[in-house]
Amino acid sequence: MARLKRPQWQVEERRQKIFQATLELFDREGFQEVSMRKIAQRARCSPTTIYNYYPSKDSLYLDVLKRGFEILYDLLSQQPSAENPLQTIRRFTQTFLWFSQEYPHYYDLMFSWPVPKFLDYVGTPLQDKAWEEKAVALRSLTLLEDVITQGVIQGLFRQNLDVAAQGRLLLGLCHGIIALHRAHIWPELDTEFPELYHTAVENFLAGLLANPSEGL
Repeated sequence: MARLKRPQWQVEERRQKIFQATLELFDREGFQEVSMRKIAQRARCSPTTIYNYYPSKDSLYLDVLKRGFEILYDLLSQQPSAENPLQTIRRFTQTFLWFSQEYPHYYDLMFSWPVPKFLDYVGTPLQDKAWEEKAVALRSLTLLEDVITQGVIQGLFRQNLDVAAQGRLLLGLCHGIIALHRAHIWPELDTEFPELYHTAVENFLAGLLANPSEGL
């Protein structure tokens, strides 16, 4: 007798349980120490069930990573329209901070943990899948670069800006402050994290202005 196919909602529900189990295990044990069998135990299913979805841990990892970047991009791209690029960038940085707090396991997998990246898969059977993940990851950065470009076109930001470099600088600035917060460094230095984050973003934006004397 032919085996009945699972309804799509059950497939997606099982997939989300596998994703969550994977994230929790990576957080607790590290990427290298996690096996498909451990993920199956955590997700309360058999290893065979997991292999029905993914042929390897790396394939599963790339899908989880891709999903994290999809969530981040959706949050950033669905922000309401702002008055100008300055406001849009402020909302971008606040959303990025919110994502780090509301999706900590995804955030760490995407930005903090020592896990494989696209270049690690070049020349392997997973190269194409890794490139798909990277392409999704780059969408958020492109979104930020587009806003900076708008500021240049409008004359709000300096005309000689290296837009790509500025986007990476802002990403690094925000992540660095968040990472030190997550490592509990700021309380040791009697520093208020939200105020520091806000001040750092404002100082960065001030450096972009075509006419600094006009202020923010």
